[in-house]
Amino acid sequence: MEFNKPVSNPLLMGSIELMKAEDTPAHRNMFMGELAKAEFLSPAIIEPAPQEADGKLAIAPGSKVQFPMINSPDGAKFFMAFTDAAEYGKWKEKNKELPTFAMKIEEFAAMILRRDPKGGLCPALGIVINPMGANILVPREMLAGMMSARAAQMQRMAEKQKK
Repeated sequence: MEFNKPVSNPLLMGSIELMKAEDTPAHRNMFMGELAKAEFLSPAIIEPAPQEADGKLAIAPGSKVQFPMINSPDGAKFFMAFTDAAEYGKWKEKNKELPTFAMKIEEFAAMILRRDPKGGLCPALGIVINPMGANILVPREMLAGMMSARAAQMQRMAEKQKK
């Protein structure tokens, strides 16, 4: 997770367009592959607010960082993931501009799949990619499946290295 880093995902955007035009297993696989590699802009509420230092925004040690959620029409909550500055710009036109973090799918999954001290899950049901544009939902179950598949792949690689 990097603060204030620009991101661009042209291959992911292309796979989304292909999937929307023709929802085939090949297009879904392409989307999943690009999703696994992508970084997204995620707006954050940071307290105290970042201050400019040496021409860059800097977060003070010990700052509190919260990632706002967006509600679906039925009230379900999702973290927002923007593929680039233009997509983020569509959201910030109607909302307060917030600083952003560049986040990978694993980081979203870690937030969504973690349990609080009482065993409760995060209220977010997943992420929504470009909520003011493509509006692609990636539900908690899909994130859990991706993380399980990645863990199994890492285990297989580790076992091969032992041989």
